[in-house]
Amino acid sequence: MISQQSPSVSIRIQLQCYKHFNQSSWSQSIISESQCIDYSISFDMTVIQSSTVIDVQNASYCVVIYASGQWRSLSLPNGIGISGGWSLLCSIDLELRSNNKYNTPPVAIMISPRFIPVGISQTIIVPTMDADNDQVRCRFASTTAECASVCPPNSLPIGTIMFPNCTLLITGSNVADWYAVAIVIEDFIDSTASLPLSTILVQFIINVQQKSSCPYRPLLTGPTTSSDQCIGIKVGTSFNIELIAENFCPNSTIIKDIAILSFRFLTKTLIVQNTTALWSVLLTWTPAAVQVGSQILCAIAIDSDNVQSNQYCMSFIVAVERVPSCPGQIIPTTVDPTTLTTADYITSTIADSTTPTTVDYTTASEYTDEYVLSI
Repeated sequence: MISQQSPSVSIRIQLQCYKHFNQSSWSQSIISESQCIDYSISFDMTVIQSSTVIDVQNASYCVVIYASGQWRSLSLPNGIGISGGWSLLCSIDLELRSNNKYNTPPVAIMISPRFIPVGISQTIIVPTMDADNDQVRCRFASTTAECASVCPPNSLPIGTIMFPNCTLLITGSNVADWYAVAIVIEDFIDSTASLPLSTILVQFIINVQQKSSCPYRPLLTGPTTSSDQCIGIKVGTSFNIELIAENFCPNSTIIKDIAILSFRFLTKTLIVQNTTALWSVLLTWTPAAVQVGSQILCAIAIDSDNVQSNQYCMSFIVAVERVPSCPGQIIPTTVDPTTLTTADYITSTIADSTTPTTVDYTTASEYTDEYVLSI
């Protein structure tokens, strides 16, 4: 979190609520003021966040849509240039569940942009968490409301796969290509259910870069190293997190930055060099009452060759009166040095997933450098 958070950014969203699934109740246009909470010059990334409370009495189902523009210049779909618009849709089920509680939608975040080496298959995990311990599934966005101008398959290179366990498999076609990835995350009451309880979207961009002369990427670690990263925390309790980036390349390579995608009320120190191979930042967070529920923090380090580390993530459950227990979830992260030819994460095998969605071939083109907005 940074001390200077102005100017704020106004975001207009459309809320449509229903008394029943086939009966319109009311709609409302909402302007939400967003504050800058972090930035990274090395990633060309600014993080903003907003929260708006809306009274949705007498509604059983609501849809939230955010549509605006524009994307930076993209390589796919062909001819999109900088004319592509944004669109994100989220659905909210307000009916009581079988346990007489309201549903809590899943939470998912992704640092953007992600850099990948050209011609090498890369595995990227979308970190998710569900406070109700529902089954969470991922799929490619498919409708105009979900992805506007960047709907797969035309927006991604041949062979790109999105597995239901939120694993993305992608190979960059050409150096300097930029791709936008639009993913839908849904929670289901159990493995047999076909209708989601709620829907959220994650959209991020990928940049294809030249292969580094060093075969090792940086390694980013934190307080915990297991694949179960959930921590229960009470409102008003201060919590410190030290993130450490390790360099395995020659001494001429340094860690430039550790970028954070987090939440309000979290502060980050400047990056410091601890040894010839280790750099670190210290995060401090005191959760507020408005943050009760699920929160996810993710971070990525980047070195002087523009090679990114694994994405390291932690999830939190925040409660007011006592330290809460965490639901079952998978927030995977790397715990060993990895080369550029291996996956970013240690997780369950992809073979456990159901049939994935594949992407057909579309020729990529060169790009013109433009301002990058992370969504």
